[in-house]
Amino acid sequence: MNDLYGTLRDVLARIPKRSTTILTSSKRRPWTADGFGSSFNTAKIDAGMADRGLHFNDLRGTAATKFYIAGFTMREIAETLAWEEESVEKIIRRYVGRSAAIKARIRKLEARE
Repeated sequence: MNDLYGTLRDVLARIPKRSTTILTSSKRRPWTADGFGSSFNTAKIDAGMADRGLHFNDLRGTAATKFYIAGFTMREIAETLAWEEESVEKIIRRYVGRSAAIKARIRKLEARE
């Protein structure tokens, strides 16, 4: 398995340090909400996903479901995403299929043996 966090550290180390904020505009200032939204929309277009109606928070929802399937507890997901546990539970109920949820629980049981 690829060392995702090591790779992320390497990428962040290569990015020029212009600010205490990681994501900055071309003017080297922290993005405004509008500026970030525009950049996100440009990225959607570049990825060929402009017609899918995606929003930045959809990325957080995707992360929540992937964390759940990977075996994170609701509390761990909530703390990682700065959400309330109730919000995480709603996302999981809505987006994680029943079979995926059952498989995640089986993996947890097997890991405890």
